Parts: sequence; structure tokens; C-alpha cells
Amino acid sequence: MYEMKTEIPFTKAGADNRLKLHEAVGMMMDCSQFQEYQEKHFCEYLRTNGIAIFLFSIQIDILRRPEFREKVTTAVKIYGCKSIYGLRRLTIRDEAGELCMISNATGAFFDLKQGKALKIDPAEFGVVYDEAEPMECLPRKIPIPAGDGLRGVPFPVTRSSLDPNGHLTSAMYFAVAEDALPSGLRFDRVRMEFKKQVKPGQTVTPVRFETPDGKTVVDLRDEEGTSCAAAEFSVIEKP
Repeated sequence: MYEMKTEIPFTKAGADNRLKLHEAVGMMMDCSQFQEYQEKHFCEYLRTNGIAIFLFSIQIDILRRPEFREKVTTAVKIYGCKSIYGLRRLTIRDEAGELCMISNATGAFFDLKQGKALKIDPAEFGVVYDEAEPMECLPRKIPIPAGDGLRGVPFPVTRSSLDPNGHLTSAMYFAVAEDALPSGLRFDRVRMEFKKQVKPGQTVTPVRFETPDGKTVVDLRDEEGTSCAAAEFSVIEKP
């Protein structure tokens, strides 16, 4: 497990004085990255074999969003590896240790030389697994409803929105998708399926759909209309 303690700064809070969704995603991804650096044998294994890990899907359940200046702890636990996927559970907790957000993230191992996903043997890199906290995990894939959908404002990918790999940051996918939602839409669960890396110079257009069961799906498409990622916003069904 790896933890990061922080105080929610002004720039990460929204107009409602609470942590923005995409900023929460950024905190979780940063925590995951630092945890990876902590596993020195694992990092060396990836480097020497030309392997990268790209986020494939993530589900975030929101109990509440922390407020500006609230002290929180972001934590990540690696709890398994299946086929081409590495599995992580991420949490954001308040000072009292109460859960604010919990997520399930799936990363895909990618052979940089061959340009394709790679199945690896977990025994080769010696990562110690943690026990994952309980969470209802929905399927990774998000179906796109039929029809044209409602097209939102195109988002041009510029240098300021790139990560060190030269791709649009994971958090920005959430920002573009959330900006396409109708004002005041309530949600406490978000799923994102990543399909294609977006690079500088490209434009991403959100296309919004409403499903019969009350969910809102936002398909993020490139200039050719190809889906780069899909987000689903919903309310958690209480038993």
C-alpha cells in the first residue's frame, strides 16, 4: 500500500467549494504512480522489458467530495494481476478515516516495441498484493447507446493537457466528459473505459446519451468519429 496526505487546495476545489472530480482522479493517478516507483524491482522489470502500464478502465464511487482545505489521505492497494491486467483499489479518506471516494482501476500491460497488450506472469516481478477493500465492481466495458446523441463542445488537445508520455492526462478525460453533462445532474458513481490514446493536435468531442435506466453516457470521439473513451455517470442503487 502507498499513501499520500494532502490538504485540498483552492485550485482543486470547484464553485461548490468541493474537490473537483477530475482533480480527485489526478490525485488517485499520482498516488498510483508513486506506489509504482516504490516497487523498485517491478519498475526495473518494466524498464528492461520495454513494458508500460496504461489505464484501461476505472470506476469511482463517491460517498462525498472533500471540501477546500480539508485534510485527506489518498491510498492505493494492488490486489491482483489477471492476464494482461493489473488491478488496483484506490481510496480518498478524511482526517477521521471516513471513506470519501473509492475506486477500482484496471491497468493493461503494454509492449512498447510490439505496440500491443502483453500477458505477463505476476511471479516475474514480485509485487506484494494487498487485500482490497470491498466494493461493487461493474464490468469494464461501457455500451454506447444507439442514435446520434447530443454533441458537446470540442476540446482541442494542447501541450498543457499532456502527461509525461505525451498523451492527454487521464484526469482530463473526466473533465471533458463532466463538462458535457447538463447542469445540476446528480451522480455518485462514474465509470470510464479508455480505448485510444489522445495525442496533441487532436480534438475530442463529447457526445452525450441518456439511457432508459437513468444513466448518462458520454462518448469521447476524435475527428474521425472514433471513440477514444466512454464515461458513464449514474446514481448508486441502494439495496
